[in-house]
Amino acid sequence: MMRDLEIQIGNSGWNDQGCAGGKSAAEQFGGSRAYCELRRATRSAECAATTRGEPVNRFGLIVLSMAGLVVASGGDSDIKRADLWKKDAQAAVQAGQKDDPSAALPAFLQLTTDFPENSRALRNLAWTEQKAGNPDQAEKYLRMYAAMGTTLQQGGPIYKSMADAGILEKVLEIKRNGEAVTTGSLVFTLGDANLVAEDIGYDPATRHIFLSSVHEKKILECDSSGKCEDVIHALPEMPLNAILALHVDATRGVLWATTAGLNAEADFRPEYKGRSAVLKFDLRSHRLIHRFEPGDSREHAMGDMTVASNGDAYISDGESGDVYVVRHDGTKLESLVSAGVFVSPQTPALNGDESLLYVPDYVEGIALIHLKNGTIEWMKGTSPMALEGIDGLYWTKTGLIATQNGTLPERIVRFPLSADNRVSGFEALEANWPGLGDPTHGVVVGNDFYYIVNSGWDRVGDDG
Repeated sequence: MMRDLEIQIGNSGWNDQGCAGGKSAAEQFGGSRAYCELRRATRSAECAATTRGEPVNRFGLIVLSMAGLVVASGGDSDIKRADLWKKDAQAAVQAGQKDDPSAALPAFLQLTTDFPENSRALRNLAWTEQKAGNPDQAEKYLRMYAAMGTTLQQGGPIYKSMADAGILEKVLEIKRNGEAVTTGSLVFTLGDANLVAEDIGYDPATRHIFLSSVHEKKILECDSSGKCEDVIHALPEMPLNAILALHVDATRGVLWATTAGLNAEADFRPEYKGRSAVLKFDLRSHRLIHRFEPGDSREHAMGDMTVASNGDAYISDGESGDVYVVRHDGTKLESLVSAGVFVSPQTPALNGDESLLYVPDYVEGIALIHLKNGTIEWMKGTSPMALEGIDGLYWTKTGLIATQNGTLPERIVRFPLSADNRVSGFEALEANWPGLGDPTHGVVVGNDFYYIVNSGWDRVGDDG
């Protein structure tokens, strides 16, 4: 059945299976056709946030340590956090494949201890405790999981297992977290079902929206009524792969974009995999000013970016784990954080004075980079907090807004901050309603937040 693909304020989430890894196949492609829409939040992005996370019932009874992982100046970690995730996750997967839940518990507990802001790790620890015959511990961890605002896939194996054990009926917050939440309004619908829309940019001079298309390898420019035209597409002299990140630097008349070889793109060939570049276009003429490519032979997928007020562009590479910067007067990619810290870094966000760069990792949580000296710490919560599965991240005066398509439910969520490195609660802005689909990215425009919903990623299979 055909459904509308929308651009709106929303969120997204991971499936109810598995215990480790990055985006699932369902989050990448596959399924029925859909159309894209743009929506806008009805409540201001600068309004006071309603926090959740109080230590009562659904909100768990623990306070997480605020100590962050400090990384040596220049981005080289003394403890390779990405390697730690991979080691812990692999151990949990291998332990879970054996028919001995009690013996598997140490591996699942270690993963949760090292990465307490990963909701799926906590959920799977609860399930392992239940299978090991420890209902009290299972209930304890399920309550902590529910305190994150997360739920279970109704009818899925974890849901059934917890229900059959009589645990689910004791944690009513799981059901409440599956209820529909919406605060946005429709801006426009796109009629092309095959775009697989990824990112969104806004030009304050024309009030036009720019959209990137993964499948059709192009950039669209749309007015407020939804009338769109293709302004950038592949040419013989300008080969393009899937178009991912977008950012409008109106002050300098620049439209930034990234491209990467993905099997979701039309006419994909295996030799395209691992190719990636940052593209700098003239905002008005759409002429390519410069193409920035990594100078090594590793596979790359530079998929997310933000731009500072001075014109410096910060780019994350979800494939290699690198974070780069292109200086406003530079002609090459420079390493900001080298591979080993991040597993899959996503959309970076600068704070108000641009001294800090928040970088969400799809499985590890949110990192905070101090741009003056290069040190890194990892965000913690004052209560159980799901900080993984974030695709888009945006700083506002009232906290961080995230499009979260690696949690269950998928959602648009606001994370108020009590300090630069501390998340004090959460407020779901969009979740659990038909048509939300797999939200990807958004853009803050004044007091509004525009974002893409029903992007099409959930209709793409592993084979593209």
